[in-house]
Amino acid sequence: MKFLLLLLLSLISVKAYSYSNFIGHGYTSCLNCHFNPFGGGPLNDYGLVVSATAIGSTALYPKSWDEEKLAYMSGFLFRKPKQDWLRTQINYRGFKVVRNPGSSETEESQWINMQADARVILKFGENDKFISVFNYGYAPLPSEVPADTKASEWRSREHYVGYRFTPKFGLYAGLMDKVFGIKVIEHIAFARISPQVTQNDQVHGLTAHYLGDTWELGAQGFAGNMTQDADLRMKGASVMLEKTVYDIHRIGASVMSSENEYLKLLSYSAHARLNLKEGSAVLSELGQTNKKTENGSGDTTERFGLLQTYLRPWRGTYFLANIEYFNRDTSQDDYTVRWGPGVQYFLGQRIELRLDLYNTRSFAPKSSTRDSWMYLLQTHLWF
Repeated sequence: MKFLLLLLLSLISVKAYSYSNFIGHGYTSCLNCHFNPFGGGPLNDYGLVVSATAIGSTALYPKSWDEEKLAYMSGFLFRKPKQDWLRTQINYRGFKVVRNPGSSETEESQWINMQADARVILKFGENDKFISVFNYGYAPLPSEVPADTKASEWRSREHYVGYRFTPKFGLYAGLMDKVFGIKVIEHIAFARISPQVTQNDQVHGLTAHYLGDTWELGAQGFAGNMTQDADLRMKGASVMLEKTVYDIHRIGASVMSSENEYLKLLSYSAHARLNLKEGSAVLSELGQTNKKTENGSGDTTERFGLLQTYLRPWRGTYFLANIEYFNRDTSQDDYTVRWGPGVQYFLGQRIELRLDLYNTRSFAPKSSTRDSWMYLLQTHLWF
């Protein structure tokens, strides 16, 4: 266990993991396991070790392998890195979506390659004080984009440099995710769509991160995604604050203002990440987005809510329950509720399998619509 213990002790000053529900394992912040202090993107060495020794199942490995062996193989292509300054990673995520399952007339099935990335990380200094992250890969065009659109589906998802002036304070500049709310992995969640913080909403900007003993602060100013036309770039700023309560839980709040030549958005939310221990957790978020259009015809206020539970009966397996709320216009009584169960299984350190079932129901006092059903079968691989 010497290798594992030395690695854990060298990085124990802060606690983190990738998915927000992993607060159930005692990790309240994202900095320790991710190069991005707000989560997402490539894992650092500690994150890979935690993935191998605490998160992933051991079903694929011989019983003779101990945790030290799993930690040793957590590097790129199952090897311990030969140098300190360079890391490479490959990441793939795809899923099969089935709409209206069981219906002979309306059932639709489709496989979507959602993400295929190659990542290069350069890191220098004590505790990776200076980092450069480059992430290039496949990003499919949204389904609503016309089929004859010639835009490329290959692009940089993120590229940035970061410098930690102290273990508590760092600055990052480049193309990154926006700093706002809980970063749940469901990219179709209303809590991500309404404030425009989905999978492909990265922006070029400057991000500051401060980690206190019992609280964490992020602030970001951004000029939009520079690959877009100038009139479409969403420029603005955001702030997020989280506070640790009772040593193991987190509560937080976010606010973000952004605009381009056609649209102004003001989003704000409050959230909580609760540790049920032994890997189980509850996530919740409630927020609002005020939208103002150039001519005023599309002015509206949207409201969104999210409640997720993660129960971990044994290593590698999580049973999920998801409830979402969305009101497209708070001046109207119409709203939508989406709910459903799911199961997430980390077959090994590098293999995640997930099944989600969704029921979507619209509530409107003057009309009625049939419920819609959908299930997703997701595969996530990283090396």
